Amino acid sequence: MSRPDLESASNQTVRNVPLYRQKRKFTCGPSSLMMVMSALDERYQPNETAELEIWREATTIHGGCGPVGLALALKRRGFASLVVVSHDGLFLKSRASHGSEMEVMHILQERDLAEAYQRGIPVHVGTYSLDDLSNWMAAGWYPIVMISIEFEGKTITHWVVVTRTDVDYVFFNDPLKESAEGDVATRVDHASFASMTEFGPNREKAVILAGLPKMANVVLPLPKIYASQQPTR
Repeated sequence: MSRPDLESASNQTVRNVPLYRQKRKFTCGPSSLMMVMSALDERYQPNETAELEIWREATTIHGGCGPVGLALALKRRGFASLVVVSHDGLFLKSRASHGSEMEVMHILQERDLAEAYQRGIPVHVGTYSLDDLSNWMAAGWYPIVMISIEFEGKTITHWVVVTRTDVDYVFFNDPLKESAEGDVATRVDHASFASMTEFGPNREKAVILAGLPKMANVVLPLPKIYASQQPTR
């Protein structure tokens, strides 16, 4: 049974998503997934063991947890999921330092794409806007968004859960949020958020949409993106 969502004064959907703080510096993706799963099913309790298990399932090793790998982890646990990525090549290859690391990432990405196809997880190629995030939330989806942050002197990718958008701000649950800051959602203005959602020289973007099982056949209210074809072997 899912937790109730609320409506803001501006009739915007506000997601009631309990904050979960990641226990390891590399587990933002699994932590974001567990937040959403606990929002969709109040019986689900995030824990450190599950955090590491999901990381092991979803990682591309040198690129961190990939969007398709995370979507698969949701599907394996009984939730609906789909993916929007900005291109259909090797995702986040700029995080690899040499060719052999790219080769590992490519093998794992192709493996995940093949399973996503078999399990019926849509993988869409295209961009998205803040209006798209709002529309997806209104349709019942929970967006898990890849952002770019500075961490320990490096620019890295990071996964967060968007809980609300309004005319001025985007609100999201950040699994890296310090305990001293409390559990209130992080708030950033539209321009800052748009900049944060692009990573690296190719300005890569990704979002995973999670929902209840009945959402598996819901059509996205976004005609400008297109479904990917069967992955090449």
